[in-house]
Amino acid sequence: MTAQTPAATQLTNDEFDDLIDRINAHHQETLAAITAGQPKPAPFVLPEGFDGGSNDYTDLPQDSIDAFATSRENNAAHANGQTGHISSISEDFKNQKMSGDAFDDQIDKQKKDNIDKFTDDQNATADKLKASGHAHPEKQNRIVQAFKDAGEWIVNNLWGAVKDFFDKLAAQIEQWWNQVVNWFNGAVDSLKNWWHGLFG
Repeated sequence: MTAQTPAATQLTNDEFDDLIDRINAHHQETLAAITAGQPKPAPFVLPEGFDGGSNDYTDLPQDSIDAFATSRENNAAHANGQTGHISSISEDFKNQKMSGDAFDDQIDKQKKDNIDKFTDDQNATADKLKASGHAHPEKQNRIVQAFKDAGEWIVNNLWGAVKDFFDKLAAQIEQWWNQVVNWFNGAVDSLKNWWHGLFG
């Protein structure tokens, strides 16, 4: 007889809000560490009964689905919206119209802006998910799981990848400067494809 995973305990609204806030803080801490080139914090561990569940989130309440969709679009728009600026400064650096220090300064400003925009988006998403969870207490555990999964993917596979691309761009400008637009388009497509697989 196989042992069954114990069901997650039903959260109170205060416990649910606290868990959403802690996941949000962990996402932001992780992105800050990645951007600074420091070790990431240990993975966020959900309470017993959460991990190992299905990652199909098409059964979430519509207001949660809408909150996640807005988050996806915000992050996608911000990623794609910087391509023109990055292409321009990369071309100037490649053609020696901009010093290495000035280029690094522009990239550092963009990294900070990416963190700020991600932080704003996650705070707004967290507030919407709290409201959704209060209205649909039976779905709170699934909302928590979805927020953890979605934020982790965005941090690691979008903004972490953007940081890595910036590092590669600075180190190999001759090879990479003309790939900026295609790279960001591909990153956004990956985000949307992953998202549709989970949220429909």
